[in-house]
Amino acid sequence: MAEERKQSTASRKKSVAQEPVTSVLRGDEVPVYDRVLDADEEVLAALGYKPEFKREFSLWTTFCVSFAVLGLLPSFASTVYYGMGYAGTPGMVWGWLIAMFFIQCVAMSMAELCSSMPTSGGLYYASAVLAPPGWGPFAAWLTGWSNWMSQATGTPSVDYATSAMILAAVSIHKPGYTPQNYQIFLLTTLLMLIHGCISSMPTKWIANFNSVGSTFNMIALIITLIIIPASTNRESQGLPKFTPASVVWSNFYAGTDFPNGLSLLMTFVAVIWTLSGYDSPFHLSEECSNANIASPRAIVLTSTIGGTFGWFLQLVVAYTVIDIDAVLDSDLGQPWVSYLLQVLPEKTALAVLSLTVIAAFSMGQGCMVNMWPTYLFRGWANVQIRSQHHE
Repeated sequence: MAEERKQSTASRKKSVAQEPVTSVLRGDEVPVYDRVLDADEEVLAALGYKPEFKREFSLWTTFCVSFAVLGLLPSFASTVYYGMGYAGTPGMVWGWLIAMFFIQCVAMSMAELCSSMPTSGGLYYASAVLAPPGWGPFAAWLTGWSNWMSQATGTPSVDYATSAMILAAVSIHKPGYTPQNYQIFLLTTLLMLIHGCISSMPTKWIANFNSVGSTFNMIALIITLIIIPASTNRESQGLPKFTPASVVWSNFYAGTDFPNGLSLLMTFVAVIWTLSGYDSPFHLSEECSNANIASPRAIVLTSTIGGTFGWFLQLVVAYTVIDIDAVLDSDLGQPWVSYLLQVLPEKTALAVLSLTVIAAFSMGQGCMVNMWPTYLFRGWANVQIRSQHHE
């Protein structure tokens, strides 16, 4: 045992100060273990605790998980009302572009923190490290619970939007049917139960399910980006194939009583909700190989690719929508469905809607899996270790 411990120390021959992370130990200290550590384990040792998880995630698989939580197509479909309804097409194109810039700044900062502190505690651990002396546990507690509340409400909100789209599809086949709130609630509850059952399956099954869902989300998004401009029936309605750029970029819709500038700011709600989830690689960093490089890259990739393709989707919708009032006030109760029926033949609209519903279901499952209560306990345990070390 002593010989192995010597080998573990000798294999590194470097102090904590030489590790590319923010350590809880003094710069001249060298963590000692009873076995030889690999590079990722040395990083965790420098952060002050023992490795517990298998590192089976790569940059690509980590990105897939975060992109599944992002769920770009269903997220956009769920928030059309806020982007289009507050400021019209300028709110969609300008609002997304401006908000995406600031979200990228946040993502870059988070990636830097992840590179410096690649732990499963993620934001909780980082909050404890960055807080003023004595405030670390409280900062971690506040960050952890606020994050948990957003995660706990994320899955129901996704399933609610999915239920609204499913019942809107029923309305298309039965014109006399109007979805009621209690029906949406019951269907949302059913979807939550299904996601709960799937999340209770063996880990390998869940991983496979999420991988398939992530791939489908990407494919569905690309198909939607192609099929809407290619199949729009605006010309058969006596309109140009696309709305003139001067109208799209500057003709504000009076969706609020506020000035255009403030209405534009209100559209940021849709962007922030849609582009949430890029912090997932931070939480998975302890299960990712080469974590202090791969996990930050996954964060940046998620926010960049999601933001870019999301803006393309905004442009497609902004250049093809015909009547904003009709989209927002339709009896179908779901603006995305109303929009599809407005600009596409019915069968094509139903096909795109089907892609959106399936993508939304896989997104809801991703959100359910991402809501690990253990992250709170891991994060709090990390904070306690750090607090005890300084005592």
